[in-house]
Amino acid sequence: MEKLFILILAIAAAIFVALPFFRKRPLEIHQDINSSNTLEHKLRRLNSEKESHYAALKELDFDYSMGKLSREDYDELEKKYKAEALAVLKQIDNIQLKTNKLNLEEETEKEIKAVRESKLTDDEIIGKEILKARQSNIKVTSGLICSKCGNEYKSSDRFCSNCGARVYE
Repeated sequence: MEKLFILILAIAAAIFVALPFFRKRPLEIHQDINSSNTLEHKLRRLNSEKESHYAALKELDFDYSMGKLSREDYDELEKKYKAEALAVLKQIDNIQLKTNKLNLEEETEKEIKAVRESKLTDDEIIGKEILKARQSNIKVTSGLICSKCGNEYKSSDRFCSNCGARVYE
C-alpha cells in the first residue's frame, strides 16, 4: 500500500514538474491575442533594447572610471555600444513615423467623412428651416413685434404690454 501511494505521489510530482514545458509561454499567448498590435510590440521591444544599451554605456563609464578598462578598450566598446543604440533609436523613429502617419491618415479620413456627411445642399437647408418653422407653431403676425422682448403688439399701442418698452410706429 505504501509503495502504491509513493508511486502515485511520484507520478503527480513528475506531471507537476513537466506541465510547464508543454504549455504555451505567456509571451506567445499575448502575441496570439494581440497579433494586430505588432508595431506596438516591436516598439516596446525596441524601447527595452534602448534602455539596455543605455545601461551598458553607463556601466562602461563606471568600469572605466574604476580603472577596470584601458582607454583603447573603453573607446572601442563605447563606439560599439553607441552605434547599436543609434541603430535602435533609428528603428524607433521609423516605427513612430509610421504610426503617426497612419494615425494622421485615419484622422484625415474621419474629418473628410464627417464633412461629406454634413454637407447639405441649399435646398435641403431651406427645407429643414421650413419644416422647423411649421413644427414650432409660429404664428404669422402683422409684423409688429417689440424690439426688447419679441412680444407682438397692436398698431394702436404705444407701449409693449409685456415689458413696458416704448414701441415705435
